[in-house]
Amino acid sequence: MFLKRIILEGVDFVKQIYLNRSIIWELTKRDFRIKYINNIFGLSWAILEPLAMMLILWFIFTYVRSGTTMEIPFATYLITGIVAYDFFNKTLNSATRSFKSFGFLISKVNFRAALIPLVKIASEVMIHIIILVIVAVILVFNDIPVTLYWLQVFYYLFASCVLLIGVTWLTSSISLFFPDINYIVTIVMRVLFFFTPIFWDPRGMPNEFLIYFRFNPLFYIVDGYRESLIYQVPFWIHHQNTMYFWGMTLFFFVIGVFVFKRLRPHFADAI
Repeated sequence: MFLKRIILEGVDFVKQIYLNRSIIWELTKRDFRIKYINNIFGLSWAILEPLAMMLILWFIFTYVRSGTTMEIPFATYLITGIVAYDFFNKTLNSATRSFKSFGFLISKVNFRAALIPLVKIASEVMIHIIILVIVAVILVFNDIPVTLYWLQVFYYLFASCVLLIGVTWLTSSISLFFPDINYIVTIVMRVLFFFTPIFWDPRGMPNEFLIYFRFNPLFYIVDGYRESLIYQVPFWIHHQNTMYFWGMTLFFFVIGVFVFKRLRPHFADAI
């Protein structure tokens, strides 16, 4: 019975996305414009910021640290991990504040509030695709071959977005009543940065230790980006990791739905 309800919730949510697709698109464009229209360099900041971070880390871990040997340029290894993590991190922080940002829609009885975090996610996806194009150019210049495995990035991007939907239903609902959740999210993401294989290689780690790092769902996403763009590994060979990731995603979806439904009647009072 419980599983049936979850399936029905998921089907209804997809239906609502389709029925409100034009509204979601217009809100996404509005959010995209507002985010960068007041800056002199506009959209450039969305690209320059992650690129600056990539260059700093590339310099530190290439020229400052020692004893690193890889078959590929470390810069490419680093960049492919950062872009995946950076997308999730920025989207989570942005979508956690989404109900505050779109407070004027909360009182609209004909608009489903559960779709609001999706607007923030879609807005960040637009930026992320632009950055992926830049990353692709960097990889080509570093002699990384272009293969069909690169298309797997869109599977991992989709997986990241589905996970974000469940997590942001939880965090964005709580943030209206407990604003400190924004700082908690920031701290958690900083911790996960070091437990995610961004600048370290999981292939050189003993399995008895590596299994604990895989409890971090971002491990699956970041390693998936890298295996698609660099190592040409098909996503379907990691049966256990895939099952674990989607199990975690389902868990956050269920928790997100539960918390959202309990708090939704009080949103208007909290805004």
